[in-house]
Amino acid sequence: MNETLRKTADLFRDIARSVAPPPKLAVWEWADRNRVLSSESSAEPGPWRTSRAPFQREPMSAITDNRYETIVLMWSSQVGKTELELNTVGYFSDHDPAPMMFVQPTLIMAQDFSKDRLAPMYRDSPKLRKIMRVKSKDSGNTVLRKSFPGGQIVLAGANSPASLASRPIRIVLCDEIDRYPASAGTEGDPVSLVTKRTTTFSNRKRILVSTPTIKGVSRIEKFYEDSTKEEWCLPCPSCDEYQPLKWSQIKYDYDEAKKKTLRADHACRACGALHNEQEWKAGYETKGKWIARQDHSTTRGFHLNELASTFVTWETIVHNWKEANKAGKEALKTWINTSMAETWEEKGEQLDEDSLLRRREMYHADVPEGVKVLTAAVDTQDNRFEVDVIGWGAGHESWRIQYHIIYGDLNQAQVWADLDEFLQRTWMDGEGRRFRIAITCMDSGGHFTNEVYRFCKERLARRVFAIKGDSPGDGTYLPLIAGTSTNNRYKATVVRLGVDEGKSKVVSALKLPFVDEAGNRVAGCCHFPLSTTDRIRGYEKQYFEGLTAEEMQTRYKNGVPYSVWVKVKARNEPFDLAVYNRAAIEMLNPNLDAPLPPPAVPGGVPVGGPGSGSSGRRRRGTTSSV
Repeated sequence: MNETLRKTADLFRDIARSVAPPPKLAVWEWADRNRVLSSESSAEPGPWRTSRAPFQREPMSAITDNRYETIVLMWSSQVGKTELELNTVGYFSDHDPAPMMFVQPTLIMAQDFSKDRLAPMYRDSPKLRKIMRVKSKDSGNTVLRKSFPGGQIVLAGANSPASLASRPIRIVLCDEIDRYPASAGTEGDPVSLVTKRTTTFSNRKRILVSTPTIKGVSRIEKFYEDSTKEEWCLPCPSCDEYQPLKWSQIKYDYDEAKKKTLRADHACRACGALHNEQEWKAGYETKGKWIARQDHSTTRGFHLNELASTFVTWETIVHNWKEANKAGKEALKTWINTSMAETWEEKGEQLDEDSLLRRREMYHADVPEGVKVLTAAVDTQDNRFEVDVIGWGAGHESWRIQYHIIYGDLNQAQVWADLDEFLQRTWMDGEGRRFRIAITCMDSGGHFTNEVYRFCKERLARRVFAIKGDSPGDGTYLPLIAGTSTNNRYKATVVRLGVDEGKSKVVSALKLPFVDEAGNRVAGCCHFPLSTTDRIRGYEKQYFEGLTAEEMQTRYKNGVPYSVWVKVKARNEPFDLAVYNRAAIEMLNPNLDAPLPPPAVPGGVPVGGPGSGSSGRRRRGTTSSV
């Protein structure tokens, strides 16, 4: 009888919660009272304090402001945007229960987010733990769906139309929308699809969050431009002029030898006075405020870069800037996107095979000075293997070593034996060191997939890996090393590559000059050798035509712009192999700054092969991607 009464009381309580309006409370106020940060995901576990990052207060207030339907956060990394989203989920789970959907770029990322971030929050925040315990016996509580009295949260992937299937949703949180595909299958733009789920609610909310990507393609930039366009501003310690913190106004001294920032000041845009971070951020919680640059009736937009962060110092930001400049265009692009929360504007120039052909130079040895390790890439065709061997040095500077084509019928054993023999060769530098290939990536597409798997499986000890390129072609973001699998008849390790990112990295490196305006060597630049009478290198005009066989173009799907690589010439094997080699060096992850071992005595062990010396080893404390 008592159990029946308890269930009846719970039922009436749930009904009352769903009918009666909750008392007025902002998301940040709820978080300050109830949120507990989990040790798995926070460097400072324990009770949430909005005062730790006061710039989050106004966006969290805007989420519960009935005047606005959409909140846009074009924010950098290291400013707590994920925690803000989790606070929002907690608020609409406990204080104002509602049906919610949290959309990640992919379904796998949604599953990981649920396990790594959402579940710990419900577990460690007492009020959330209590409401989840009420429903703990429900079969409806899964990784991608969690119910609570008065509502539920569904985790979805922007690449999965099924996960975005029609259901009434009042609160939509879209995370990292610049990484969404242009279309969820054939259904259309994921942001538009999930927005349609909210139409039956007059008090609906849509929270759009992302670091930006490429100008003209960035979703978050487009939404931000159609908003109040607010910036977090601080008063100048000298003249009290309110202004946002801008990288262009940072003045610094940096010790290149020690890789240390000696000074980092911000210049006032009004009076020009220089003040350090502590001076600008004195009284941060009371003096900082958001200033809008335009009016908007339904959408508030907030832009925030890493300079405003209370979790990373200006000295660290300067250091990261210097390191990104050394690492090349792709690293600089990432820094602009993730640290400054700004879009990257592509210059639009196309690679020209003739200009690359003219860059060839005479090597004075098989392996030029500066090379620390060799990688190889193999393209598999029906009647041949094409192999490209590349040497890598500090800052991912690269030297092509040899482009080799092995013709033969791949149904016959001899051509496979010839490939095996080539991959075991060594190349010598000017001081007598012999280099062998440290790692090989081999294409497993085409008509000989199982044969490639067997070949690689038998040579795993030599780090010969089968790879499978993945290019969704719809703007979906995939990292270059996207995962591994052994789900094949030979249990061979197959590495999945996000080739679109790989192509961007290759093209960025090919555009780099050898030296900058000051005469300093440019990190990440590419070298090509001339053939000689006694050494045919293989880098002739046909090679460079293949290396420049694709270009990035902007396409539109249902009105949404996205970037796609398009083949503009007949053969692109050299371009593919350049991507595989880039993947190989990232999988190996050697310490390219370490000095080479002294030249071996005659008959000694060659540099770079598995177990053969420091240049082929990974950095201590790091892990391989495979």
